[in-house]
Amino acid sequence: MFREIDTLNKEKSYNIFIVRTPFQLINAYETKYYFKKEDAILIIIDNGADNNKKQLTNLIYDGVWDKVIRFGNEDKSNFFNYIKIIKKLKKINIDSLFIGSGFNKMQQVLVANIKSKYTCFFDSGTSTMVTYEAFKKNKINFSSLKKLRFNLFGLKTKIDKKIDFFTMFNLKELPNHKIFKNRYEFMKNKFTDSSDSKSNEVYIIGQRFVTANILEEKKYIQFLENVLDKYKNYKVNYLMHRSEDKNYLIKNGLEKKLNIVNSTMPGELFFLSLSNKPDYIIGTVSTLITSLKYIFDDISIISYKFKNEDFKKNGDLYLLEYENMKKNNIEIVEI
Repeated sequence: MFREIDTLNKEKSYNIFIVRTPFQLINAYETKYYFKKEDAILIIIDNGADNNKKQLTNLIYDGVWDKVIRFGNEDKSNFFNYIKIIKKLKKINIDSLFIGSGFNKMQQVLVANIKSKYTCFFDSGTSTMVTYEAFKKNKINFSSLKKLRFNLFGLKTKIDKKIDFFTMFNLKELPNHKIFKNRYEFMKNKFTDSSDSKSNEVYIIGQRFVTANILEEKKYIQFLENVLDKYKNYKVNYLMHRSEDKNYLIKNGLEKKLNIVNSTMPGELFFLSLSNKPDYIIGTVSTLITSLKYIFDDISIISYKFKNEDFKKNGDLYLLEYENMKKNNIEIVEI
């Protein structure tokens, strides 16, 4: 699994890109394109659902990466795999480390121990905002009993390096942390076709709010019914979240009113691959809405905003994301 690292030229310097989700992999491509990096090694850490793994596999394009290293199992701990790959990477010269933003315990250990001349976060969904706020408040290092395990193997858990951001969000630069703007130029160049046309359709971006017990089912169904009523002269499609269960949609009879589309690829690629683009893309709180705003100039992209008290959990986090969508000039409709 990690033997390919041993075959790398010890005289060269490499650029390391580490991802865990399809959205992170899209942003790894954008990062590589923006910073014009060669000698690029992609490391994929699998620990998600089967759909997550399939989407990651389908996103590995030929001729982009010098090597692709992949590990992880959702049924087992990755603890020893993290230790092995860190120790392997310490044996090669690393120019730049690019990794999805976030400070879960494993990610913090990777950033703290991989020696690179330069380190930069790329977007990882809502985690980007949480990470940025942690930098603002100087709270990037936090204690955890589980992190102490790594100390026994001679690894650090404290981050003491300068880290920049490559992001689609409109963030202000912080002292010692630069912000680079992600406008999804790589994906636009790869997939955009000037012959694409409009289709008199609406797409609703699905969320796992009901499946994960974040919103009451009744409130989410009311939102869908409101959209159906407002756009009754359009064909309305519902693009499911990759971890969403559609049984509640069927139970409420929405399969007769909506064209339910299963998620088989990241939303950005789904919409880029459509030959007939919709007139409207509608969602609630999702980083996909923001990324689509930068990819498509000619599609109306709208976010419907639930009240903060409607969320059973993570309300402050969703409020923060709504605020950032507004900063990115996305139309917000109060529910």
